[in-house]
Amino acid sequence: MSQGDRSEAVADALWERVRTMASRVAALEEIDALGELDEEGRGRLALLRMRCSRATGRARMADDLADQMADVQRTRARG
Repeated sequence: MSQGDRSEAVADALWERVRTMASRVAALEEIDALGELDEEGRGRLALLRMRCSRATGRARMADDLADQMADVQRTRARG
């Protein structure tokens, strides 16, 4: 990664956000499985699942971009 290319760091930060959200989803799903999540809680769970799905898509795109940037850097370094 070059000094100006932060694509890998951005991808890593996005994946960290996904892991944090996924942990929150899992915790709410456990509560829901026990039947202790009210209607408002189920709504929050559905919203969080959607946000996590979108964040996963962004993280995947960032990973792809970081890979492409690394390929460009390697190509330039060769010559």
